[in-house]
Amino acid sequence: MNEPRGGVEQVNGIALAYRHWPEPRRAHRPPAVLLHGLLQTGAGMAHLAEQLALDREVLAPDLRGRGDSEQPRDGYDPETMADDVAALIASLRIERPVLIGRLHGGLIAYHLAARRPDLVSGVVLGDATPEVSEERAASLFASVDALPRSFSSLDEAMRFYEEGLRLSPDRARHDMPSDLEPDGNGGFRWRHNLDVVGRIARATLPRSDWDVLGRVQCPALILRGQRGQIRDEIAERMLRTMPRARSQVIYGSRYDVFLGPGSEQTVAAIQLFLFGLGAPEG
Repeated sequence: MNEPRGGVEQVNGIALAYRHWPEPRRAHRPPAVLLHGLLQTGAGMAHLAEQLALDREVLAPDLRGRGDSEQPRDGYDPETMADDVAALIASLRIERPVLIGRLHGGLIAYHLAARRPDLVSGVVLGDATPEVSEERAASLFASVDALPRSFSSLDEAMRFYEEGLRLSPDRARHDMPSDLEPDGNGGFRWRHNLDVVGRIARATLPRSDWDVLGRVQCPALILRGQRGQIRDEIAERMLRTMPRARSQVIYGSRYDVFLGPGSEQTVAAIQLFLFGLGAPEG
């Protein structure tokens, strides 16, 4: 099996941690860079990374402020975070990868594709919406601010994931080991700095990123859950705005197309998209 190696690279003024699966022998397929969501780390993308790494190089960084990456005072806007990833790609000499963004990671992916069209060969946006109203942003801020700082037991944490975060049991069981750690008193606390998570949310909401999407010239795949946050009219406008985009609904999926009901459709759609891109230029 193609095992990853961990590392930390000084890029764009900060230390960025990552997991890197090297290219299998004679693969010659576009590399993939996996960008995780808001309340996640690169470890949350390992399930997809391990499948893609069977036939291509894969990079999964911990984005600024999360996981083992540095937590600076500022720089949590999507433009700066996109520049972090661009610098990491360049430092590790990864040749024109496809960016695969999950939720907030999709936001970073389309900003990077717009800012550095020379650097990427394609982009996959998983339930990443470019349009968030002030009303919706206020609701999301309230949800982030209301996150409990600790849990007395794993059962309490599971109830919160399912009822508070409205995540599937599959998603909860997948995310909890990388999200939570023992607090020394029999309970569990977040591995994430929730103050940083709140800063990231406020740096990206509300938003209307249609001008950014309009600068994404590479092939793009929009993945949206059947019951997810991207409404039909938003998806249709995304297709009109990005000249080389196509969209696919993941049936049975609600908020996160990468785990839970429909996730096998997501993997298949990504594999087909990557296959269609062929070998990198050069």
